[in-house]
Amino acid sequence: MKITWLASYPRSGNTYLRTILFNCFGIKTASIYPKDLGGNKILENFVGHIEHNQNKTITFQKGSIPIIKTHKLNQDDNRTIYIIRDGRAASVSLWNFYGKKIPIKDIILGNHRFGTWKDHLISWNPLKRPNTLLIKYEDILCNFEYVLNSIETFLEIKVLSKKLPSRDTVATFDGRWVRSKTDWKEKISSEELNLFNKINYPVLKEFGYE
Repeated sequence: MKITWLASYPRSGNTYLRTILFNCFGIKTASIYPKDLGGNKILENFVGHIEHNQNKTITFQKGSIPIIKTHKLNQDDNRTIYIIRDGRAASVSLWNFYGKKIPIKDIILGNHRFGTWKDHLISWNPLKRPNTLLIKYEDILCNFEYVLNSIETFLEIKVLSKKLPSRDTVATFDGRWVRSKTDWKEKISSEELNLFNKINYPVLKEFGYE
């Protein structure tokens, strides 16, 4: 069975969606990145993470859908769930993830391994890409039932549970990959916000983040 990608720009809810797939559908998922969750075994158990084998292969559960997380640009036509989050929030979260060692301005400009928010969206083009389910991070928070139904239909699987560990509970065991809720608007300057909007406005508008 071909890989199903779980694709997103960093800090857009990929780990959260993996947690949903595990807790609500019983599907464990992997990542293209070894030690993706920093080797945190408690977090791996919450997420349903499958770590790489020593020979760099990945062993999925028998009969399970092979789903792999990626932050790379689109490279094939495999079935994909694409998670999008307001790029301003994702940029501030990525700045925090890097321990604030990379200035927010450089995050916005794409002066890091993942490039700009806009370029990632343009590469995957989730509104028009065939065999692709677009999920908004904001819908996970505010329209959870809709998200579950969308995944159920797209992957042709049944919801097993609608219960999730709370974000704050998971954050107490991590704090980096999963953090307690913060307001990105309090962390970004007007100059940085204007720069982000200048670079990304057409894509922000296309996806309803004006």
